[in-house]
Amino acid sequence: MPGSRLDNITGVAHSEISCLSRKDFLVIWGGTSDIGKNESDIGLRCMRELAIHSKHTNIIAVTPSHRYDLPDFSCVNKETQVFNRKLYKLLKDMHHVSVVDTDLTRDKFTQHGLHLNSTGKELIAKTIGQTITTYLTIGKPAISLYWKEVPLTTPMDEPKTNPANKSDQGNMEIW
Repeated sequence: MPGSRLDNITGVAHSEISCLSRKDFLVIWGGTSDIGKNESDIGLRCMRELAIHSKHTNIIAVTPSHRYDLPDFSCVNKETQVFNRKLYKLLKDMHHVSVVDTDLTRDKFTQHGLHLNSTGKELIAKTIGQTITTYLTIGKPAISLYWKEVPLTTPMDEPKTNPANKSDQGNMEIW
């Protein structure tokens, strides 16, 4: 669905992913049209809702890339950076969601600057594949809390015997 906004993409995804399981992966790559139309908040909300309602499957969210068809200082490129930062923040607490960053250099894009060339597509495909492989081999680890071992008694609390009092070997005195 090239050129679609995230509300369209996630709307179709909601109806299509009901048969997916924890062994499956859903890759969502969108947001450029939302950002270009100044509707990035709608796109972020749709991504968050999809993640919340799709806990039965794994999701890989691919961030929108920098637009090299526009100047670096353009409001669209600045908004892309904000969108990507918010996307990470919104999805970081979801253990079934991974975010893949598309921070690519200019040589990975076509002459026009908006779309990826074959090298860029291959690089993103490998990154998505590595994300899936990593997830399948080690999974997402749970947050581990380490407990500090504290002895029940400290050396200062232990009673000591008085060596001068040898007649009371059964009795202990605390010094």
